[in-house]
Amino acid sequence: VLAGHVHHYERTWPVWGRNKIVDSYTLAPAPVHITCGHAGKGLYKWVWDTNNTENAYSEPAPAFSAARTNTEWGHCELEFIDKSTVRHKMYVMGSTEPKEDVIITRERSTNSAAIPTSLLALNVILIHLTV
Repeated sequence: VLAGHVHHYERTWPVWGRNKIVDSYTLAPAPVHITCGHAGKGLYKWVWDTNNTENAYSEPAPAFSAARTNTEWGHCELEFIDKSTVRHKMYVMGSTEPKEDVIITRERSTNSAAIPTSLLALNVILIHLTV
């Protein structure tokens, strides 16, 4: 699941019902959530209406959270390698090398009549900000 409205970056392990299923992206048995909104207007570093005194991220991070940042601007790229593999890269603004480079796989359907599905449901237009 790819989202981008929230102005920060977070990638989960495969998760179901807010519970981490495994610490692996190989044959992921549950959805992987990626929030790639750290190219937005302002990063969500502080809890609203706290005069910048309360960090928006709880500590420690939830067990399902594999990576997150609310202090770095950036963008994400997805490469759909085939029907069961996607490569996710996260870049910090100004860098040409990805900070994260993750391969996510799932089992291929054995039902030949099944409609091909992608690993991620895209519900946001990613905007690559340049400075």
